[in-house]
Amino acid sequence: MNVHMKEDEWFSQMGWEKNPFTLEIYPDLFVGHEEKVSLLYRHINEGHKHMLITGPTGSGKTTLLRLLSKKYNVLYFPKPPLNEEELVSVFRTTLLKPSFFQRIAGDAELTLYNLADRFNCRYSGSPVLLLIDEVHETNVHVLEWLRALVDQIEGVTVILAGLPKFKTENLKQLESLSQRIVLHVELGPLTKDDVFTLIKKRISKVHGQGIDPFTLDTIEEICTRSGGFPREVLKLCDSLVHRAVERKLTIIDKSYFKQEPPSRRTTESYKDVQLTKKQEDIINLLLNESLTPAQITNKLNTKEYKSDAHALRAINNILMRLLDSNLVTRERHGKTYFYHPTPKFKIIKAET
Repeated sequence: MNVHMKEDEWFSQMGWEKNPFTLEIYPDLFVGHEEKVSLLYRHINEGHKHMLITGPTGSGKTTLLRLLSKKYNVLYFPKPPLNEEELVSVFRTTLLKPSFFQRIAGDAELTLYNLADRFNCRYSGSPVLLLIDEVHETNVHVLEWLRALVDQIEGVTVILAGLPKFKTENLKQLESLSQRIVLHVELGPLTKDDVFTLIKKRISKVHGQGIDPFTLDTIEEICTRSGGFPREVLKLCDSLVHRAVERKLTIIDKSYFKQEPPSRRTTESYKDVQLTKKQEDIINLLLNESLTPAQITNKLNTKEYKSDAHALRAINNILMRLLDSNLVTRERHGKTYFYHPTPKFKIIKAET
């Protein structure tokens, strides 16, 4: 029996239509952060122009943007435009697509300088959301243009979403935009109750019942090991489900986890972790992107070391200590390792 047949048979036995724990985004299954979501809705309805959502990778930023898009007329940018031409092109092919008669009449080309007037003429102040994801990858010059356009367009709200470094790094170069942001929503880890609800909703989405096949203590362990971040929860649940398929068992209890010493810390006690300045500098770099030791060394100030070789050796030693503390993990690509933070460190950042 091939793998797909085994999975289909197991899913059928559970009453599932398919695997509920893929990374497919379901806005209607967004859980947690109810007060923050209410704040966003209130500020949008009041007509505020600029808002910001930040959070670590996998904390639910994109899902939240998709949730907002269900209630409003929206233009969604999965990534910020690379330049002004791309910004205009997106409007030209979506909200400001020329009508049949405009194409025949040969109306003037849409540009940055007439875009606001065209928009106001077509929508007459009707509420429209511009949602820009992965904004930490932004081109500062493009965001300056976007800020200027939003100021001129009636009824438009722009919501930016990205990693925390956008606020601490990019916005320092965008003082005029920074001063206009009236609401900053930061997404941290989910509570144990929220993790329970997320898993239950995912199972219900595929017509399963309750939390079957998970036991309550398994869900508690999932919460601890995932750090409460939705993407990590889904990846861990998916892994456990595939183990159950292989074993042909329909109850997933704590025995499914690898036999390894439990962490001495729980999600409630991570906040007392103490990091050296160098450790924090390294791990903050890793929150933005996975890096090799050599890339980390190039990004840090290493003048205190005698040579580049001494600096690289020191960075490697620090990374080994962070690995031992379960604050970073690594993946091998070719002959080198790329490091990135674990959910445990994301919790520390969310609590500090």
